[in-house]
Amino acid sequence: MWWTICLCAIPAFGSGAIEDVTKKVSAKWRLIATVVAGLIFSLVTGYRIDHADIPGLDYLLTFPAFGIALSAIAIGGIANSLNIIDGVNGLASGTAIIVFSAFGVLAAQSGDTTVFAICLLMIGSIAGFFVLNFPSGRLFYGDAGAYSTGFVLAVIGIVLPARNPEYSPLIAVLALAYPWIETLVSIRRRLKREGTHPGAADRLHLHSLVYRSRARSLAKSIGRPQMRNPLTSVLLWSLSLVAATITVLEPGSPGFLGAGVGVVFILYLLVYRRVALLSKLRRSLSTQVKKRI
Repeated sequence: MWWTICLCAIPAFGSGAIEDVTKKVSAKWRLIATVVAGLIFSLVTGYRIDHADIPGLDYLLTFPAFGIALSAIAIGGIANSLNIIDGVNGLASGTAIIVFSAFGVLAAQSGDTTVFAICLLMIGSIAGFFVLNFPSGRLFYGDAGAYSTGFVLAVIGIVLPARNPEYSPLIAVLALAYPWIETLVSIRRRLKREGTHPGAADRLHLHSLVYRSRARSLAKSIGRPQMRNPLTSVLLWSLSLVAATITVLEPGSPGFLGAGVGVVFILYLLVYRRVALLSKLRRSLSTQVKKRI
């Protein structure tokens, strides 16, 4: 299973590695590469989303072609979403460790030693990188690291409930809520702004706003302004911790998991609106000071 996942991840890893080196691979082609990697995985292994515990969607998933297509898109989407939150030291890697820990707990509870071993292997691998990335940033994930990790997260999110029917497929939706919510909000924000498109980069991600507002204030209060970057990750890990905790409490209850997704989504929006307001006020004050000078 592990080597199959690694081989299927080559398009995702390759597109990220080429972008890291050349800076010439567009977001569109990186998305296509990760979706292709997901498609290869579903076709090679036979694992796909065959039900979602969502009325209407479950009917469509009775058609294998639709399930394979949805699985490929979901895998590509999660791989890209992890890359989107990779903006400050330890955020993407810390989030991945939290989610793999939740999946590992569920795999251990169901006696699925294969998935449990893969989760432990990923946690150990990421932890080796983490100690060099957080808090000082001596080593960076890059697109290759983010896409590869996101790919494995999405694959385990599909494989775990497929191998253990007592778990709802919604465990992956909840455990990975923070990255995909960030992605959806970013796409909506960019579509609403003139002259931008969904793949365009901006500085309005949640971690960017927290970095410029709450983390900045917190770092100043402790007399360590250089810690603003890692403090941003510490603050935002809470979203993934909440999601992971709810996931392992009732992994077999679609209603409970769906409510958990709602909780994380509301928390995200509340935090986003608060830090966006703080950032706007800070810019306004800065502009007024400059005018007076």
